[in-house]
Amino acid sequence: METVSCALCGSAAFSAALTGKDRDWGSGDVFTIVKCDGCGLAFVNPRPDKNELGKYYPAENWSRARNRVPESDAIISGAPWTAAAAERAGAIIRLGRKGRILDVGCGDGFLLLYLARAGWDCYGVEPGGVAAAYAREVLSLKVSTGMFEKGAYPAGFFSVVNFHHVFEHLSDPAGALEEVSRLLDKDGCLVISVPNFDSFDRRLFGNKWVGLKLPQHLFHYTRHTLGAFLEKAGFEVREVGYRSYEAADTMYYSESVRHCLQDLGLYPLKQEPSGGEPGPAAPAAEKKPLWKASAHFAERLFFKSVGFAADRLGLGSGMTVVARKHGH
Repeated sequence: METVSCALCGSAAFSAALTGKDRDWGSGDVFTIVKCDGCGLAFVNPRPDKNELGKYYPAENWSRARNRVPESDAIISGAPWTAAAAERAGAIIRLGRKGRILDVGCGDGFLLLYLARAGWDCYGVEPGGVAAAYAREVLSLKVSTGMFEKGAYPAGFFSVVNFHHVFEHLSDPAGALEEVSRLLDKDGCLVISVPNFDSFDRRLFGNKWVGLKLPQHLFHYTRHTLGAFLEKAGFEVREVGYRSYEAADTMYYSESVRHCLQDLGLYPLKQEPSGGEPGPAAPAAEKKPLWKASAHFAERLFFKSVGFAADRLGLGSGMTVVARKHGH
């Protein structure tokens, strides 16, 4: 484990915000999220070092890629993949231009597939070898296997760089933003989607909130702290949006309730961790009994209503920020 200073302002003064446990791998390991006394950034501290982090990441956790699911059968967030992809692509489509896009941590590539069919020139980078191979070999996308590293692409090569629930995993967000600035053309845009640490459901569920995903999520952003990172890196925020659900899924609320029930011994533990943001769904599911299907429908309807209101108040579970370099 390593103790770190604030990545935003450099302060070594911080206060404990909450303590939570690893819920994906059953390790029983407990972690503390602190808040910087200077700027308010929330982050895991102490945190696993680079060698220890591998313990909390699966070798491969993309079920669609493992099973080589045909595109026609792919399900994301409880619906055909196009529904979730369209929602994820919304901020990008609204930019009103089509160019070259890099999706960092693109998983098995379905967002890129959606954008490619909308006329974008798509590139992706994904550390998971099976997921990256699936994107290349099954979906015919330009996806490289590996990490987001400096120098992998020429300066000014992209119109858009996208981080969909990836930025919170990065150990050096400032370094990543420096590289993004180099990669973007003069009119380029950065799109970042992260869990919202200021959300209503995070305040409601506390250390049982699924968005914590300890310790994989090293940083826990609010509109203020993510905006401060972007400002410091020379970006100007142009748009902020909130979303508490995706397609047929109310994961943040539903999974947080399940965490509460698990801690009370009233709900079974996961047999296999999802590992994604949100987790990849299996290609097919057994038909549910009518009572269970009805209960899940009522659950989704209730939480979507709550999420809809929270989103309008700026308290949504997830936050998407669109930014451009200053002066453009």
